Amino acid sequence: MEQASAAGATVSTDETFFDGRSNVRRRVNLRLGDTLQIFEGDRFVAAWALADIRRVDGAGPVLRIRSVATLHGARLEIRNLDFAAAIMRRCPLIAGEAQEEKSAAWRILWWSLAAAASLAGIVWYGVPLVAEHLTPLVPRSIERRIGDLADSQARDMFNGKICMAPAGQAALDKLVAALKKAPGAPQEAQVVALASTTVNAFALPGGRVYVLSGLIDAAQSPDEVAGVLAHEFGHVAHRDSMKIMIEQGSSAFVIGLFFGDVFGAGALAAATRASIGAAYSRDAETAADDFSIQTLNAIGRPAKPLGELLMRMSKDEKSSPFDILRDHPLSSQRLARIAAASRPAGAPPLLSETEWKALKEFCADAKKKKQAKL
Repeated sequence: MEQASAAGATVSTDETFFDGRSNVRRRVNLRLGDTLQIFEGDRFVAAWALADIRRVDGAGPVLRIRSVATLHGARLEIRNLDFAAAIMRRCPLIAGEAQEEKSAAWRILWWSLAAAASLAGIVWYGVPLVAEHLTPLVPRSIERRIGDLADSQARDMFNGKICMAPAGQAALDKLVAALKKAPGAPQEAQVVALASTTVNAFALPGGRVYVLSGLIDAAQSPDEVAGVLAHEFGHVAHRDSMKIMIEQGSSAFVIGLFFGDVFGAGALAAATRASIGAAYSRDAETAADDFSIQTLNAIGRPAKPLGELLMRMSKDEKSSPFDILRDHPLSSQRLARIAAASRPAGAPPLLSETEWKALKEFCADAKKKKQAKL
């Protein structure tokens, strides 16, 4: 290598050039004047504008540079220290590459954090929003089929037997018929009593509502049972179970919903458990409370007993992962709203004393059969 001055130009020979199209090292001569000219032997290769030249790496014995105007990532490696120093002096933006790399690193870090934040946003906000908009697109026939298939999953979760006593069934049917007389009540709702010590009631997609015998045992009046059923009717009317299956069930369920395989056993089991065990949003609970209040007011029965049942349950030391307060969280504001909106009874009791007794004993036979199997 040598450095020379000819007609105001600085020259260096035997430097290394990569054209960006291959990894072949090409021996070139360089002439630094108004531009940086590159020659391979006597053959002219390229001329780089000095303002376009950037340093590729940091400090070191070899100066690696490129031109921001080239499309293929061509670069030069310059070992002639004097020639490298001349380039550093003559190229006004050559140091800008290091600053660009530093800026790029910060941009990468920022976008990485933004991506993580976006993912969290999708989980906390995006998925519920998607569920809100996707649920109305699910055909009712598909929702009913999902509910039918989830039915056995739900029973297995509570290891429960369906209550079958005729007198108890007649009493439950009478309660349900009274609630369905209210404007807006979901006529497709089907209520099933299940023998289980868990104190709860829940709705599945498609309108199937389960009331567990633990809740019937804990209730002190037909109005308390009616209040809980009317609340679940609110979830049915608002399709909340379908929303929560999409929102919290599983990614497999959501993907299956889009691609037609909504009935995979694993996805359905996860979605069913999510539907029963996961808490509804505060807005969904408030809307279901309002639906219950409006329904009970419409048929002339007070809504306050619902709040009284929930209050008693909040003081019960025993708890279960699926107790009613797990997925219907209690608050003083919630109780106050129910009590304030409740009207005095304006119609006869929903059940006679005999019917109420039959409802309380509805699941006795199923409990015996369940205990006999254990």
